[in-house]
Amino acid sequence: TDYGALYQVHWPERTSTVFGELDYEHDADADGVAIEETLRALDDLVRAGKVRHVGVSNETPWGVAEYLRLANEHGLPRIVSVQNPYSLLNRTFETGLAEFAMREQTGLLAYSPLGFGVLSGKYLDGKKPAGARLTVFDYFTRYTNEWSEKATERYVNIARRAGVTPAKLALAFVNRREFVTANIIGATTMDQLKENIASMALELSDGTLEEIQAVHKDIPNPSP
Repeated sequence: TDYGALYQVHWPERTSTVFGELDYEHDADADGVAIEETLRALDDLVRAGKVRHVGVSNETPWGVAEYLRLANEHGLPRIVSVQNPYSLLNRTFETGLAEFAMREQTGLLAYSPLGFGVLSGKYLDGKKPAGARLTVFDYFTRYTNEWSEKATERYVNIARRAGVTPAKLALAFVNRREFVTANIIGATTMDQLKENIASMALELSDGTLEEIQAVHKDIPNPSP
């Protein structure tokens, strides 16, 4: 096509609590390009027919609210998507942004639904499978801390009791969330791709969901 169906701002220009940051430290000098200027540039692309819809990524509740406020006040394009991390190891989207997704139709495009493959269980007990992402790029530590491993082990055991693979369990959980518009899967092999796609047909039982929630209560968001 000669247009982009969805064009997303990849990262906030300002300082914000995303990608593993837990403590917000305000720095007005680091605000950079204003959201209004960014949104007007996106509006130019929409008006030129180059882009149909716009969205954001790695955003916070304040950022989403500001994009929506400016769109309403100035007749600019409304964002239709928020591409943020979401998995059994990182459910921070539920606190603040999930309500926006439902009330303002800014659905979540969930990335890292398997936490860099960690939720498949293949890295447990110090394993480093040849060619796996965290074997090749071991400097990515967002999903490999002590509490992430403890939580992953429990999720893997839940999957075994349910008679499914850990990856299918983790993806099926994301798929069933009402505020999720798309689950951004990633696969290295054809077998992984088939397993990922098969998760669409998996319905998790109430008992399995209760077990998942129990882990989340004990070890909430170990990989923010």
